[in-house]
Amino acid sequence: MTHFSASPSTIESLPNDLLIEILAKVAAYSIKDLVHVKLANKEFLKASNHNYIFQHASTGNFRTLRWNIDPEFWSFMGKCVNNGNPEALYRSGMLEFFSQCREANGMKYLKFSAQKDYLEACYVYGIILYTKNLEDEGVKFLKICEEKLGFKMAHCCQRVKEFVYYLWIRNKISLPKKDSSSDWRGSKSVVKNCCKKNKKLRRIGWNWIYDDYYGERTCEACKWTEEVLKFCNMISRENQRSERRESGDILLGPF
Repeated sequence: MTHFSASPSTIESLPNDLLIEILAKVAAYSIKDLVHVKLANKEFLKASNHNYIFQHASTGNFRTLRWNIDPEFWSFMGKCVNNGNPEALYRSGMLEFFSQCREANGMKYLKFSAQKDYLEACYVYGIILYTKNLEDEGVKFLKICEEKLGFKMAHCCQRVKEFVYYLWIRNKISLPKKDSSSDWRGSKSVVKNCCKKNKKLRRIGWNWIYDDYYGERTCEACKWTEEVLKFCNMISRENQRSERRESGDILLGPF
């Protein structure tokens, strides 16, 4: 009987660059799967520490950022941020800005993520700029989000809201106050009368499922001002909920 020497498996014989590319796709899909792959052999473990993988890894499974005290987790997040991972930059920016009240750091991370066209970051960063009297710059990022989604902004709003739910909101933002002749009236709808009559749909809270919920004739100024106001109101509500948690008035949610 002829005996054949053992040969490496097909995947183990792949060039290192190709193996790293494969592991990056695994990491982009599931960090848990990447952890299992790392345990397979030394070659996989070595390749899994490449910077390219941290650049593409998904942090979507880590919702409880605020409460995670595992040093290995934060080491992983730090590597993702340092390698320009847009999702990690966005999540770190949200945590820094809204939970830790470190606005400069938060804005820096959100800007880097938005510049990589990460849609949730474009949305939040654009809104924050708008509230800081940088309307033109803010709208530029909001329009990136709008165009990428085919004007289905509601989907992006919902994803942002779902992530904010898992943060402890301590920092609020609001529309800048205008003079008495302005059409901006406190926390109520800021859409001008000329645009109100053209609105096709009424919206309640953040449960919007329509593609064009402003109406074709709503002017740009009214559309973006109201979009910003909706986000500010949502952050304010989450801030109140966080304060009630701290005071013990309500139990922690499913974190």
